[in-house]
Amino acid sequence: MERLIDNALIYGGLIRIHQPHLIERYNQALTAFGLRETECKDFAIDATGFSPEVAEDLDDEHYLDPLGVNRRFIILSPAQADLPVIYVNFSSTIDLMRAFFKANAEAVKVLTLKDVLYGEIENSTYKVDDIDDVLSIKRVRFSLRTHNQLLEKSKRLTEMVERFHAEDNAWKDNKLLHGILELARDCGDTRYNAIVPQHTEFEIKSFWTRHFGGVYVFHDDGGETVVIGNMTTPMPLASKRTSERYIHMSDHQAVFEYLTATGRLEPLNLDWLEHSEILDLRLEICTRMALSKERPEADLVWIGEVATKNWVHRNLDQLERDEAFSFLSELCRAIRNGLIVNPDEFTATQALMVQRAMPGHPDSPLVNRFLTEFVPFDFLTRFIVNKLAFYVDYEGFNTAQRDYAVHVIKTRYFADKPAIWQKLFD
Repeated sequence: MERLIDNALIYGGLIRIHQPHLIERYNQALTAFGLRETECKDFAIDATGFSPEVAEDLDDEHYLDPLGVNRRFIILSPAQADLPVIYVNFSSTIDLMRAFFKANAEAVKVLTLKDVLYGEIENSTYKVDDIDDVLSIKRVRFSLRTHNQLLEKSKRLTEMVERFHAEDNAWKDNKLLHGILELARDCGDTRYNAIVPQHTEFEIKSFWTRHFGGVYVFHDDGGETVVIGNMTTPMPLASKRTSERYIHMSDHQAVFEYLTATGRLEPLNLDWLEHSEILDLRLEICTRMALSKERPEADLVWIGEVATKNWVHRNLDQLERDEAFSFLSELCRAIRNGLIVNPDEFTATQALMVQRAMPGHPDSPLVNRFLTEFVPFDFLTRFIVNKLAFYVDYEGFNTAQRDYAVHVIKTRYFADKPAIWQKLFD
């Protein structure tokens, strides 16, 4: 874990909070949540205000997500809009935070000048006990509060001003006029400063959730919902609903047919495979990780291409028994030699290894994340779009494999993130 932290592969891209007034505001929000104040004097936060240092200090990794369904947030600065969310139970959390910040940018800016903005992302479910609790999540609402009542006062001021304009004799109401003046001292003119967030409700589309061992929930046109995961209880028995169906993650044929039929999976794109260099990347990773299993002492970062090829030639029979290596190497050879490639001859397992989400589809980020479930050896792609899976994989790597993974991610992804993203997914 320390290697990941030192190289910014985990807890990277956060902002540091060390100013006394911001720490005081953060503690005000913690107290409002029923938590004790943190003793940290310098800590980092993500888009939701989650801090790994505060989590350690409170001895509670779930302090902003106690039941794993209504995520809490603490907003100290508009700068949080561009930050990642480093611990989630729902993949939609980052999308919701982005949407909230974008829709209420001016209000967040004004409120955080004087106060802390905090609350919960609420939905109809308060606790997840069965799959229906997850499937019932369709819309969420940002429940907002401020410690110094700036938001609440602004709402009251707006209502009083609207009443003043609506009632003919409101100018004679001294109590109303006095109340408007008193609140305006704190809030300013709410007709122009947009201090109250106007967009607080958002629709939930397809998502991944950590619950039930990790499941993907896809919402289709027509009202059908498809759940894909490793649940041991069959969907018809687990859900009381009639408009949902369940596909087991191990049923690659059913997964492939569903993604294709709903337009979420791009047909085999040979140009993309060639120009993205994804086949070369996956073959390299597949080869070097296999080499490391036989020779754990080998330095995968610095071992030369010639030495690697020599090892491959000596162990080709063994490598070709690996379906991923055999298929990827054959496909790579066919593309380079201009041979005809017929995707109808691929198995579903093979197709899921070399196709990507349909660019432009609303669910494309989620589908690209989902597809990494079928290439568990490709740690780079998993790190980019499925970090939680990468962290689990990383725990099982030996020292040389960890060094190699960190090296590849830093030199190939961190060097130019937008370019790599465009090559692989756009």
